[in-house]
Amino acid sequence: MYKQLVSTHLRSLFVHRLTKAAVWGPPTQRPLQRCYHDKPDLDKEIEAITDLATTAKDEMDFAMESRNSVYYNEDKKAAHEAVEDMAQAYAGLLGRLSAADKQVVETRIGMKIKEIQSAYEIMTLSDIED
Repeated sequence: MYKQLVSTHLRSLFVHRLTKAAVWGPPTQRPLQRCYHDKPDLDKEIEAITDLATTAKDEMDFAMESRNSVYYNEDKKAAHEAVEDMAQAYAGLLGRLSAADKQVVETRIGMKIKEIQSAYEIMTLSDIED
């Protein structure tokens, strides 16, 4: 009787842990996917804009590193194009969304977009001062 009770309890713990692991992943990680809404396409578009933002930030970093070198103008042009691509994709996405979805997008990536645009403006203003 005792063995059967322990066996049943261990089995239920095992099933519970399997179910929990399937939903949450290993115990040291956060949930596998955070989805604030029921639109996975929106998540993909946000991810694409985040990738564009990362590219824009990298291009600006390259431009700042190459300042006062022969490569600076080309790097600055690449940074400008990357920032414009990011801004156009972000504005295009916001233009197609409902008010609720706009709020979700602005909450998730709006600040990052504004920071990159501001950093680019500062970079171009510092060129004027030099």
